[in-house]
Amino acid sequence: MSESRESFDSFTTDFWSQGVITGSEAKSYFYNNIIGMESLGPDLRPTRLVWKNVGYSLMTWVIVYLCIAFGIKWTGRITYFTMGFPILMLFLMLFLMLGKSVSLEGSREGIQTYLASDFSVLVDKPEVWPKAVSQIFFSIGITFGIMTAYGSHCKRDEPAFMNSCVIAFSNSLFSFIAGFAVFAALGHLAVLEDAEDINDLPFAGFGLVFGSWPVVLGTLPGGEHWIRLLFFMLFCLGIDSAFSFMEGFLICANDTIFFGSINPKYTAMVLTALAWLFSLIYATDAGLIFLDTIDYYINFVMLLVGGFKCFAAGWLYNIDEQIDSCGAQLVFTYMVASFGPVFLACIVWFSVADAQTALWAGFVGLIVFYLVGLSFTAYLIHKKMKNNVGFWSWKSTIYDLTLRNVTD
Repeated sequence: MSESRESFDSFTTDFWSQGVITGSEAKSYFYNNIIGMESLGPDLRPTRLVWKNVGYSLMTWVIVYLCIAFGIKWTGRITYFTMGFPILMLFLMLFLMLGKSVSLEGSREGIQTYLASDFSVLVDKPEVWPKAVSQIFFSIGITFGIMTAYGSHCKRDEPAFMNSCVIAFSNSLFSFIAGFAVFAALGHLAVLEDAEDINDLPFAGFGLVFGSWPVVLGTLPGGEHWIRLLFFMLFCLGIDSAFSFMEGFLICANDTIFFGSINPKYTAMVLTALAWLFSLIYATDAGLIFLDTIDYYINFVMLLVGGFKCFAAGWLYNIDEQIDSCGAQLVFTYMVASFGPVFLACIVWFSVADAQTALWAGFVGLIVFYLVGLSFTAYLIHKKMKNNVGFWSWKSTIYDLTLRNVTD
């Protein structure tokens, strides 16, 4: 019974109401008391299941099941709340946090640091590019099947391009606005921690969220309730992402001949049960380490998946008709001219030791390869037009070569 009571004592803990809390204390509480990492050894291998997190995980996946088991219309109605409520709360919290943060010592310096970002890292550290792209892929849900699953329920004349632009712009806008509040809080934390600069603060990843926002919200009247509201907002966003991921699996399963005749509620039950079992590795005391490791590698895998999806949709679709029209030599020459430079640049970027040399050498190789490939493609087009006078033109040949297999 004591184990059971201890499992859910985080609902009644008075940690956030004990007065002024530093970022280090909030971060330590998150890692040691919530994640349970205090029992990890030097080798960082898991030693136990954190049973309260097992219970919370089960509760979460039960909620996910209830969100997806009753069809896409019911899921859409739930999304109005799981997305709408956090959006409203985000703007409210940003207003409160910005108003409070700007009045805190060090917050102005934090905002100045945010607006005076060092863009030289884009050249000096080219590895930030794939990391940034993969993070955008993850935050929007690209290549995970979510957009495909939801898009399959849209009308054929739905403005897909406009919707895509709105989603991408909204995601970046929210991140940009949230940055003001985070860096204002970090500036104040630098004062509390006696750090000379924000970069000296030991906050990154989850520690950045749980070590900054709760500290500033805790300075508001009734701060512990604002902190609970923050965690509820994050929970709604997490639930939203979880049932969106599961919706992609569920829709694909229901469209197959194996599961198409099975009641979707049972399929959803099996999928969520499996998801909960897989999530148990995150309920160990090393769960955050597992999450960081898997998140790091899955992001790069998703970049590769996204590339294959674009290649399949834009190049392989109807390629047999394209070859019949333009000829195999012209089609594959243009394909090599388009993708060869990217492979060459990637080889240079990841093999040359000096980052700056690799960056410029990769771009030079990319441009030269692309120009040579396009020149040879243009030569083949001219040769085809010369052999079929009056039948082919530059405009018609380029259209057949680049867009016809997609637009027809």
